Amino acid sequence: MNTRDLAYFAALVDLKNYTAVAARFSVSQPTITVAVKRLEAEFNATLVQRDHAHNTLTITRPGLLLYQRAQLVLKNLDLAHSEVRRADQSTISFGMPPIIGTLWFPLVAGELFSRGLLKYMKTLEVGSGDLLKELQAGKIDVALLGSVRPLQEPGLDATLLAAHEFRAVVSPKHRLAQRGEIEFSELANENFISMTGKFVHPQALRDYSHFAGFRPRVVYSTPNMPLIKALVAADFGVSLLVGDAITPSDQVSSLALSDPVADRFNMSLVVRKKFLPNEIQREFISVLFGLRHHGQSAH
Repeated sequence: MNTRDLAYFAALVDLKNYTAVAARFSVSQPTITVAVKRLEAEFNATLVQRDHAHNTLTITRPGLLLYQRAQLVLKNLDLAHSEVRRADQSTISFGMPPIIGTLWFPLVAGELFSRGLLKYMKTLEVGSGDLLKELQAGKIDVALLGSVRPLQEPGLDATLLAAHEFRAVVSPKHRLAQRGEIEFSELANENFISMTGKFVHPQALRDYSHFAGFRPRVVYSTPNMPLIKALVAADFGVSLLVGDAITPSDQVSSLALSDPVADRFNMSLVVRKKFLPNEIQREFISVLFGLRHHGQSAH
């Protein structure tokens, strides 16, 4: 069976149009028709029903079942191409969100440098949600990911390295600045400055505010954490940030939260279950495991 036939068929189910499928793959329309007929002969089933009078196309139940399986086959085939292509390369395709790159990765960067591993790194720094997709698609091999709960994803091996608590952050001029610990409900009437939606922080903000019984009034969102802290310091609003992000030079007050919300900034080392690292990649991963000994605040 030709895997290209499966690709044509899957596209036909998505587009419901032979001409559109042919255009996508830069082939003739009869090529798509012949591919579908080959699959129907292979599986001894009608996969597509065409109504020429009304110019409509219907995918049969056997066709829908094949479509579901074909998607898995094509996904695994793409992953195989990606992994085999890079199998003998020395490059370490690595991903981490900017906050991990700023706060925790420097703790192991020195050892990576001393072992001569930094020069092999090809790093992608985007939000954890995007990195998760890149990892599953085989576009990166190793990632440090953040999540509000310990990460569990099909096809991935995730090792929890540390769990860091979230804290409310307010201006030193704020009425709550000297409290040390508050309930999140005490911020119900505040303006919030938040991280953008592809990061872990917005999920934590939703969970804390849901527990506290209010909808946060977000007046500004940005991926730039230094900007968030500067705006909070200037008393333009309050925020919810991972506690390790706050330093004395930020000129903000960091408040513990007494709410029994399970959310933490969970940092996990993640690889695909069937990933076979080469010697350089194995050494790189072993150094990242050292982050388990830094800044652990799980409880």
